[in-house]
Amino acid sequence: MTAFLPREPRRSAAGTAGRFAMAAAGPLAGGTVLFSSDALGGVVRVPGDVVTYMALTGLVLACAALVPALWLAGRLRPHRSAALGGALAGTGVALAGLVPAVPVFASALMAAGILAAPLLAAPRASALRTAGSPAGGQAAALAGLAAAAWIATLWSAHPGKALLVAGATAAVLAVVAAGPHGPPAEPGRPVARVRDVLAVRDVRAALPAYLLAGWAAGAPLMGGLHLLTFRWNLIGAEPVRYLAWALLPAVALVVAGRRATGAARTGPWLLLAGAAAPMLMASAPGPVLLAAGFTIALAAACLTAAALDTAVLRPLPDSRRLAAAGLTGVAAAAGGLAGLGCAAVLRGILAEGSALTLTALPPILGALLALRVHGPQAERPPAFLAVRALSVPRGAVRLHRVAMRVEAGETVVLSGSGASVLLAALAGRTPCRGGISLGGADLTALDAAQRTSLGLCHLAGPEPRAPGGRPVAAGLGAHARALGHADPEAAVRSVLDVFPQLRGLAGAPAGTLTAAQRGLLSLAEALLTRPRLLLVDGLAGGPCAAAVPPVLRRLAATGTAVVIAGPAAPETLALARRAYTVEPGGVTEVPVPASGGAHRPPAVRSTGGPAL
Repeated sequence: MTAFLPREPRRSAAGTAGRFAMAAAGPLAGGTVLFSSDALGGVVRVPGDVVTYMALTGLVLACAALVPALWLAGRLRPHRSAALGGALAGTGVALAGLVPAVPVFASALMAAGILAAPLLAAPRASALRTAGSPAGGQAAALAGLAAAAWIATLWSAHPGKALLVAGATAAVLAVVAAGPHGPPAEPGRPVARVRDVLAVRDVRAALPAYLLAGWAAGAPLMGGLHLLTFRWNLIGAEPVRYLAWALLPAVALVVAGRRATGAARTGPWLLLAGAAAPMLMASAPGPVLLAAGFTIALAAACLTAAALDTAVLRPLPDSRRLAAAGLTGVAAAAGGLAGLGCAAVLRGILAEGSALTLTALPPILGALLALRVHGPQAERPPAFLAVRALSVPRGAVRLHRVAMRVEAGETVVLSGSGASVLLAALAGRTPCRGGISLGGADLTALDAAQRTSLGLCHLAGPEPRAPGGRPVAAGLGAHARALGHADPEAAVRSVLDVFPQLRGLAGAPAGTLTAAQRGLLSLAEALLTRPRLLLVDGLAGGPCAAAVPPVLRRLAATGTAVVIAGPAAPETLALARRAYTVEPGGVTEVPVPASGGAHRPPAVRSTGGPAL
């Protein structure tokens, strides 16, 4: 990474321009269709509400296409897949303006919605790399919406031309976004799945707040436009013109308020500000003050989303940001659609002002729910071994969403039918889902042999790694050479000095050893590996139990994290700081004697699943 530091200023400027262009492209094209719906109805020869329905269906299709969009982003650079999709989506909107026939118009809008799916995630994920950029991305999206309102107003007599201009401009902006900003995706490494992102506590807690931030924008937007038409008899392009003027100060408010988005605690207050907008609009004595409600509602919703992005998405590792941005983007879109639909339903029951006032209640609830989002200041320092939402879906014993934290030099004992399965998953010997990191390294990217050869992880069990026909000393020597020991023979002699029972069997084939001797040989191999994580399966309480504790204490003293699977016997618990029973139905803590692990690091409970 340091090799690119001299070029960083140029890349940063290009990256900022690309991120803002990408963020503006989607709202520009989609907003123009939405704001021109009544005029387009006359051109396409369908009611304007049908055109609105088509535009919103395109948004729903974009949300539904998120999963394949994430899959594509894992094989291309995410910003380039989004740029490609945005360019094709903009072309689809332009085609809808060129050919007003219903089949072509509807198909082009639906295709544009599907192709625009990456725009729900990539612009916000890219903006997270720099402090303050989430607010900048939201301001760019709001600027795109403002441009859409002005295009719909200026070409209100020629809505097809408005779509052509908006679609072509959005396509150009998407192409600009394909510039060299953002790191390349690792070849063959897909981005994190949505299910993995849902395992993060703050992401789950923030989803209702994102949804109601979308509501705070959607309900006043369409409710206010409807109120301008039916309270003050503004027709044609006039309601959208008021919105176009209101969006300009809204962009300025988002830019000016970007410092307020640096902490999660500002989210509830911003949502409350958004909740005040519908009440202001419902009681406005004139269209100008109502337009001020547009400014407040949209600026508050964008600032809320930026604050949530900073608090929830920015602390995530790069591999998870794209999926998290997509998931929360879908939540915000769903909230906007729900707010729009609720406002329409209430208008059929109540007076215009009363209906708009009632739409303020959900954002008030959202302000309370946003209090559950704590942000990065509440996050604990990363554990030495961190297991997140680990599941073993196949086999005689299946595990579901186990979470585990082990510090360097700490010893943890696991018992129960799922203990050996969990150790096999940590060692890479059984297929599993979820995340496993060790000292910041992602173990899921490595197979079992790589984890051992790199000295990251070693599973010591009843069966050693040495082939049964090879003499004990020769097998240990081969293992030492594979690990890169400078003097393999000296390393083997040192290990055999630790295990006198094996020293006299140095020339015996490994296959002729007893079960207890094979266990000692497996532990001797672990000493040669000197792993950062030692997994011990079935040895601590077996026939070689007396030889095990000194070795485990020796390794733990050097900072090795030790996880033991076996019966919760007193001699085993005496080694541990914590102990758990692992079963398919859950994880239960086992009391550890007060003397056990008195000098181990303090236990820290994990979140997002059964805590180990």
